[in-house]
Amino acid sequence: MAGGGNETGGGAAVGMNGAVATQTNVWSTTNNIGALGLQDKYAVGVAFESRYMLPEAGLKTFAAAAPLGIGTVGLVGHQFGYSSYTDSRLGLGYGMKLSKQVSLGAQVNYLRVQMGDIYGSRSTLAAEIGLLIMPNDHVKIAAVAYNPTRAKLADFDDERVPSTLTLAGQYLFSEKVNGTVQVEKSLDLPINIITAIEYKPVDNLAIRTGYATAQGSLSFGLGYLWKELRIDAGAKWHQTIGFSSAASLSYEFGKRKKKA
Repeated sequence: MAGGGNETGGGAAVGMNGAVATQTNVWSTTNNIGALGLQDKYAVGVAFESRYMLPEAGLKTFAAAAPLGIGTVGLVGHQFGYSSYTDSRLGLGYGMKLSKQVSLGAQVNYLRVQMGDIYGSRSTLAAEIGLLIMPNDHVKIAAVAYNPTRAKLADFDDERVPSTLTLAGQYLFSEKVNGTVQVEKSLDLPINIITAIEYKPVDNLAIRTGYATAQGSLSFGLGYLWKELRIDAGAKWHQTIGFSSAASLSYEFGKRKKKA
């Protein structure tokens, strides 16, 4: 998984084991650029994920979204690792609502891998496209293709950035409960099926859980909304390696300017 793998962002993503391609917020910049076209407010967010309780396996992420014109511009960056190995990504994307039912987006990512002081670094560009379809008020369907061109990271052993296709469906059972099924397939890894549920007992509190088949991992998370400030936290259990945890903070302000 080293070398520019697409990372889900935000504490909610960890709480739902990554099944967030259908959600619309500032983290759409990394979860599904296609959903960003529905983001009508300016937003910024920061997140940190501690993987398997190892200091060397920390993931730091920031994201920003700005509704400009008929679409929304997004910026996302992450850094994973430590001094002897660092995996970084900086992405610039754009999402646009094509109709009441369809939103489409595309993003270009600059990827850089640093292997200590001996092996140096490698960098490349990788594209991604995303789509969100809302056929009715209860159903959302998402599709994301990350690095469809199989960007090359190094000539040695023809090393390439992982390419991943994601398909997801969400059903809103009520205003309080929604469920998501997400299928992910990387060219280098087995298929991964994720099921997740989000429950909102009150308007400003969310309780989340998810299960992923590829790693046999179970996750749990909480989200709290206070005015325009959202705090999300999540944890997941890998049956072999152990616990990972994450927390994120995001803030929305302003709104899209309507044409006179």
